Amino acid sequence: MDIGKTVLVTGGSSGIGFTISRHFVKAGYQLLWVSLFQKEIENAKSQLQSEVQDCKINALELDLSLPDAAQKVYEWVKHNQWHIDVLINNAGFGTYGFSTEIDVNRELNMIDLNVINVYKMTRFFLKDMIDHNKGTIINISSNTSFQPTPKLSAYGATKSFVKHFSRSLNEELKILNSKVKVMCVCPSAIKDTNFRKAGKMDNLKTFSGLATTTSEEVAKDVWNGFIKRKDFVISGWKMRILYRISGVVPYRVQQFLVRKEIKEVY
Repeated sequence: MDIGKTVLVTGGSSGIGFTISRHFVKAGYQLLWVSLFQKEIENAKSQLQSEVQDCKINALELDLSLPDAAQKVYEWVKHNQWHIDVLINNAGFGTYGFSTEIDVNRELNMIDLNVINVYKMTRFFLKDMIDHNKGTIINISSNTSFQPTPKLSAYGATKSFVKHFSRSLNEELKILNSKVKVMCVCPSAIKDTNFRKAGKMDNLKTFSGLATTTSEEVAKDVWNGFIKRKDFVISGWKMRILYRISGVVPYRVQQFLVRKEIKEVY
């Protein structure tokens, strides 16, 4: 058990953030959550504390899409003299529809959360980890980062940034001979979280499609990847199979399958 270690999870009080948190707290980690809703935080905290005796959870209610949010998180951590061993940039949301029809401000908020916040949080805590020559940053991307995805254009682009930024940073750390690790995780569509409803994707086929996964499967893949110090994790066994064969499938066929997945069914 990693007694005394601390993991900071954005969006930790719901969805895959919560199921990932469960693995870490069972291993003895102190949890720090940054989430949007206080009531959700309280309910999730009570649930986890009922499951794991003596687990330590501290939380900050904060909208991470705000310009100064990452700085506030960093100052909160420093004020309390916590040392972050693991940072999990998990918070995010998606938009669905033709790009010309989606509210521009909604997508800009998504970019602020999925891209700008992830960049700032990574930069703030990466420096401290490099100074101590230890630590892990886990950034949650998506399978939409693998290929163009109509009606999820801006969302897929944000997750492409997360993937390329994370993987490139990890290569830089190797060049520096640093023991710090940046791990990128790409889940397929997760059927049992609020992401679907929040993004107005209730009728989207992909949540019951070819490579659908669950929050439990993603959390398990994240934990296994973390303890094995992997650089890159594709979450969901069905998605891993599709990823392996994608290199021999023609682009037109790939896009045909993608268009089927993003159809709405009633």
